[in-house]
Amino acid sequence: MEKSFKQSMLWLHTYSGLILGWLLFAVFVTGTTSYYRNEINAWMKPELQYSKQSINSINIAKQKALELQNKSELFVDLPNSRSNYISIKWFEKEKTSKRPKRVMKYYDASTGEEIHTRQTKGGDFLYRFHFELYSMPRYIGRWIVGIATMSMLVAIITGIIIHTRIFKDIFTFRNKANTRGWMDAHILPAVAALPFHIMITYSGLLLFIRLMMPWGITAVYDKDFNSFLKDFTKLKQTYIQKPSKDIFHDVLSKKNLDLILEKANKIWPNNIGSFVINNEKKLIVEVSPKEKDSIFSLRFDRSYAIYDGKTTNLIYQSKTPAGDSITSKTFASMETLHRARFADSFMRFILFICGVTGIILAGTGLILWVEKRKKKYTKKKSYGFFIVDKLNIGTIAGLFIAIAVYFISNRVIGFDIENRQNLEINSFFIAWLLSYIYAFFRNSKKAWIEQFAIASLLYLFIPIINLSIYKNNILQRDTIYTYFDISFIILSFVFAVGAYFLRKRYKKGESK
Repeated sequence: MEKSFKQSMLWLHTYSGLILGWLLFAVFVTGTTSYYRNEINAWMKPELQYSKQSINSINIAKQKALELQNKSELFVDLPNSRSNYISIKWFEKEKTSKRPKRVMKYYDASTGEEIHTRQTKGGDFLYRFHFELYSMPRYIGRWIVGIATMSMLVAIITGIIIHTRIFKDIFTFRNKANTRGWMDAHILPAVAALPFHIMITYSGLLLFIRLMMPWGITAVYDKDFNSFLKDFTKLKQTYIQKPSKDIFHDVLSKKNLDLILEKANKIWPNNIGSFVINNEKKLIVEVSPKEKDSIFSLRFDRSYAIYDGKTTNLIYQSKTPAGDSITSKTFASMETLHRARFADSFMRFILFICGVTGIILAGTGLILWVEKRKKKYTKKKSYGFFIVDKLNIGTIAGLFIAIAVYFISNRVIGFDIENRQNLEINSFFIAWLLSYIYAFFRNSKKAWIEQFAIASLLYLFIPIINLSIYKNNILQRDTIYTYFDISFIILSFVFAVGAYFLRKRYKKGESK
């Protein structure tokens, strides 16, 4: 009975991981890069690289905000540990679309000079691809990713059941190019970051709960989702500025803005991160800190203070966690954990490393399926085995090639070319498609070596392009751009080492 149960769990573990394994690999890669979404956004706008934070940054931000305060709602972000510039955002209605258009302006944090940046989706493209894929209806993409996430949770649970020596396996790694070696390479990252994998998978499912399990909301609110949101917001006891049909556009004086930010600075000493000037109903200013002080750091459940723009009096100051609802607090904490909104630089890096273990886990699982069946299907042809083998190459090597091409296209496509952001995204998918085609028409062993070599060259090429284009004042740029160059060189080295050992193994196999 025990044996048959374990065999059932092994079968379920194998195929829950395999059937959607290629999608899960892509979800892990794009999700892990999304931990540095803001940094990728900045890197893909290299015009921002020479801006530096100064003691005058907040005065520049105030001046620019007052110049643009004729907008109904103005969002001002100050430089922080993840960005070195001042950004101002507002929304404008469009005749051709129901959704308002987002308008962004960037300013040098030392001089106040406006910085004109290239059109790019940056890290937002990888972030969106992570949970809703791309160029398909949003909810269909989310459904597909949600089903893949459920299969990942099944694979984790069954993996724990079938590995009775789960804690012993963390200290076991046999560096051999055989099935046992691949098994250890699969188990080691799984066990080492097991709490992370459970958390990230389960919390990811919770984020889709309203989409995938809407029956409770449907039964109580009769499909009126807006009523549900109103009641859910009341649980958090959050102040919400209700929009008005009339727009007044009162003028905020420099003196009042100075007083408001001085008062906010007493609440969060030297930690003001952003402020919003809202003119929709009456003139108010909302101020938020830079560093998140709570795991409940969601849009409507966070630290902020709201002031009257005319009197400078404090209207409302939020407290986290807001409200007494255990449901609300649980959902907020799980969402914040998944998105790492609470994380400082060190914790973000730790979560990134845990994400890398997830990439290794998904990738080695796909390869292990092929390695276990390679001898069996060497003589006996199987189209299923052939397809899995080729999809592995196109997914694992191809996705990294596509990301490298996406980054390179950001540098080589002209600044003023129309729809250049779409050209960047198209280059990503074309490169990925070509890697799949190449894999299907090339010997698998050679395809692995060659695609790893191509990936290595592409990632090495990125810092070379940066050096050649921005060779002047390269030492004066923000350190984030240097960190990216170092990361690309490390990735290039990893793929070069992979190509070297695969070639060595291939030659050894030929000599036998």
